[in-house]
Amino acid sequence: MPERHVSELLGEFFRRSGMKRAVRRAEAVLLWPQVAGPEVARFAEARVVRDGVLYVDVADSETAMHLSLQRQRFLDVYHGRFEVREVRDIRFRVGRPTPPPEPEPTPEPGRPDPAALAELARALGELELPEEVAGAAMRAGRAMLGYRARRLEEGWSVCPTCGAPTPEAGACDACRRYAREGRVLAAARELAIRPGMATPALSEDERAVAGQIAARSLDATLSELLPQVLGDPGLKPLLERAARCRAALAAGKRLDEVEEADLELLPARIRRVLGALG
Repeated sequence: MPERHVSELLGEFFRRSGMKRAVRRAEAVLLWPQVAGPEVARFAEARVVRDGVLYVDVADSETAMHLSLQRQRFLDVYHGRFEVREVRDIRFRVGRPTPPPEPEPTPEPGRPDPAALAELARALGELELPEEVAGAAMRAGRAMLGYRARRLEEGWSVCPTCGAPTPEAGACDACRRYAREGRVLAAARELAIRPGMATPALSEDERAVAGQIAARSLDATLSELLPQVLGDPGLKPLLERAARCRAALAAGKRLDEVEEADLELLPARIRRVLGALG
């Protein structure tokens, strides 16, 4: 169906624009009535996703306790049926004892990147969509790019992992938080020796953070091995395996899929040593 192609195209577009995480958080709130069912959704209203927790408002403590006992069932629906892994927990709140914080005012959109807009228009044109569908998709893309442009004009940086605008240099708050989680660190250790392996327990963003941690670990290993191999060529197999693992991560492949061309992604000094050792 054309609508599915539009969804996939915008998902990829928002991912590369660093905006997909915000879209998925909004999606999680909107999906709550389907996750919980219409009867439950009548008296339990999803409000917001913060730090992987979906907050749901209910009328009384008895309802909150009853729904809390079903929390895993709701999470299973999010993860299994809708593949929304950004929701890692659900908390049921009784009313609102204190007013919610004022939402941060949405900045006026900046001037979107013309090249990115042109790319989106080209991709939508290739789908041969009805005019109203293509127009809505183009407006959504323009709004997201405008928001990104305004933040960058204000001096925000870009997260090197997910591409989202962030007020401070380096990783965004979410990616820094993921980098401290045990399951992400465990996946990073596995990816360093088995690049390309499946990580079904991680969200897309968590997987990206784990991959970046694995890449940094392999870079450190390569830097450490390089002078040792020059003095002891017998260590070459260790250097070669670490290099192939690093190339596999960079290419998004499994270790057994790495080709010689993928090794061109490695630093020149690593390639030179491997070539000199034969």
